[in-house]
Amino acid sequence: MIRLEQVSVFFGPTIALDGLDTTIEPGITGLFGPNGSGKSTLLRVVAGLLAPNAGRVTFEGSPVATSDEGFVRRVGYAGHSAGLYSRLTVRENLELFAVLHGRVRPDLEPLLEQIGLAEHSATRAGVLSAGLKQRAAVARALVHSPDVLLLDEPYANLDDEAAALVSCAIQEWWTPQRIALVATHGAKKLKAFAHGGLILKRGRTVVQGSYRERPEAETFS
Repeated sequence: MIRLEQVSVFFGPTIALDGLDTTIEPGITGLFGPNGSGKSTLLRVVAGLLAPNAGRVTFEGSPVATSDEGFVRRVGYAGHSAGLYSRLTVRENLELFAVLHGRVRPDLEPLLEQIGLAEHSATRAGVLSAGLKQRAAVARALVHSPDVLLLDEPYANLDDEAAALVSCAIQEWWTPQRIALVATHGAKKLKAFAHGGLILKRGRTVVQGSYRERPEAETFS
């Protein structure tokens, strides 16, 4: 599990996370809240990309840190930027990130087919449409079969058909031991398969729980 203990993050006078204290259990958890509530900051902190000003974050009892190669290889993260090398093709990008995360000669065909990128695998990332870049970014986060998947607005720029492909890819990746934290304004898209949700407001948790345990989770947005 992932544990955040009194985590605070400041950007000058702006408080992004305010003493956040929560536990994220295995499962697919939706991360919701208005713009500026701290969703992106929380994902970056959990990914080890941003050190909190106060508090600590642990994964399976060990501190989160990008200096820990073992931890980095277990995490898949896709933020607001696609994080792709524009001169490389989709396939070359996925091959590169797989190797960087310790996967040698990965079989990319199932993932490319699953997320609808097979016919675009030889296209340079720099000329992809916004929607295709978004799907390629999700594929990049999934390519090494991480134990922790962190996605920031994975449905941005996607039509319903493409969004369904992304949802299916997340579901196919998940096993009962894995953790996914997905920040999105599209609560309805996640509700069909997520196990629960976490709502942030002004850097604090206002609601957290499973859809089964918390009826108000039906209105997570």
